[in-house]
Amino acid sequence: MRLIAALSLPLFLTGCSEFADHGPVSAKIQAQMEAMVVTKAQFLRQMEGCRVIPDKSVSLPFQMSNGVPVLKASINGNKPILMMYDTGASRSLIQVNTVVANKVLVLPAAEATVEMQGVVGKEQGRIGLLNSLSLGEWTLSGYPCLVRTFENKLAHSHGGHSFPDSLLGFDLALDHCSFLTLDYPSNKIIFGFSHPFEAPTGRRVSSAPFKVLQGVPHVTISSGGKTWQSIVDTGSFNGVEISEEVASLLGVQNKGKKIHGLHLMAIGGTVTSGQVNMRVVKLRDLSMLGDVYRDAEVDIAPGPPRVGSFFLKDYRVTFDFRRKRLWLEW
Repeated sequence: MRLIAALSLPLFLTGCSEFADHGPVSAKIQAQMEAMVVTKAQFLRQMEGCRVIPDKSVSLPFQMSNGVPVLKASINGNKPILMMYDTGASRSLIQVNTVVANKVLVLPAAEATVEMQGVVGKEQGRIGLLNSLSLGEWTLSGYPCLVRTFENKLAHSHGGHSFPDSLLGFDLALDHCSFLTLDYPSNKIIFGFSHPFEAPTGRRVSSAPFKVLQGVPHVTISSGGKTWQSIVDTGSFNGVEISEEVASLLGVQNKGKKIHGLHLMAIGGTVTSGQVNMRVVKLRDLSMLGDVYRDAEVDIAPGPPRVGSFFLKDYRVTFDFRRKRLWLEW
């Protein structure tokens, strides 16, 4: 059986790096992963583990790495690793080397594979199961995830290249929480459970409804009387991005200053900003998230429209699941 995962996975900013390849992991690592395979019956039994929801909110620190939030999580009781928190990914994902290092169970390929759709292409992956996933005081048991068996490789990286191999998807909060807050100014993420989010009051607040499409949050954005849906994507280092389709809708498809010098690394491939014709344009007005921005610069980029962490980083951002509203505080 082949499943399809909607992953608007991030474009990774690599700085001054030398372009390199994208492809499957080594045969050795693949073989080590196959040693983690269990039968479908065993896999399903492990998923039946007891899931305890905390009585109170869980707060964790995060750091900004290459423009996106990264926090520590522990898989199967092992030493914590860095994982990006990516609201633009519908499911959590781990790299195959993380599977091997943490002895993560994997479903046989004959039972199910997954087609992962990223911003520059597609990849075939597998389905894994974390016996436990610990985020501070919150531990989930029998938590399914995607397993990535491809990798983006850089030949050289001047000044260093560090980026987590794995990420936590939007499903983590959507399936278990009453609200999720990413407090960028304080570098803190809050998972709320049994109690509802208390709507903030004051002049430095805006909000807008959001809806979940293909497992990720979308908001409505408009400019010049034209509207479109955009993913709220903490896993994107960029600000506001529009697709070529939206650029055509707005009449700016043949406009904009080209962006050079970036490597974009994501599910499906590694490309340069020049290869995908990334460019920046200025819109006279941009209505989004309860506010209006004048002479707003947006990027025309591959993949679906997104609102990324470069925009969100000035705010305390809350996904209020009970009201289905996105709140910004500053």
